[in-house]
Amino acid sequence: MLDLAVLGLLRDAPLHGYELKQRLADLGFWRVSFGSLYPGLKRLERQGFIESLRDGGRKKTYQLVPKGQSHLEFLLTEETDTVEEERHFHLRLAFFRYLDGATRIKSLDRRRNELVQRLADSRRSMRKVNGRGQQRPDRYTRALMERGVRSTEADIAWLDQLIAAERSEQARPSSTELFQGGSQWAK
Repeated sequence: MLDLAVLGLLRDAPLHGYELKQRLADLGFWRVSFGSLYPGLKRLERQGFIESLRDGGRKKTYQLVPKGQSHLEFLLTEETDTVEEERHFHLRLAFFRYLDGATRIKSLDRRRNELVQRLADSRRSMRKVNGRGQQRPDRYTRALMERGVRSTEADIAWLDQLIAAERSEQARPSSTELFQGGSQWAK
């Protein structure tokens, strides 16, 4: 996940290590130590995804190179075999602006399908533990199970809104199309 975050942040502009650390914290995902950040930056540089430049002093500025941009796109669109962890999906979502609309919709649909499956599994588990012959869960376990169902339902509704907004955006004619259409009316 650190690679995705660093490459995504460097996609906007070159940054110093300290600036990267601050922006990672600003994303709200985690606070990374310099002991984790700098080895990660060195690894990304060895892999040819970023390069470092000295700014005349001791500070290095890190910037994304074309191979790194391609790797970022791969990380944003890779399909996983397992249900994606919340934090990983949210981090990917923070950089969706670098993907085309069709790819964003595909990724959002995939995430929605994962959550629909999770919701079905959660509801099945609740029915099972509440069935006959089963020991009923205590109120805290039941509350936790119900919370899981409600939060998954809310996440599906949120994704439905994102997907609808993306489809609406894609259906809207561009300013070039509007201008061309307007000139046809003038004839």
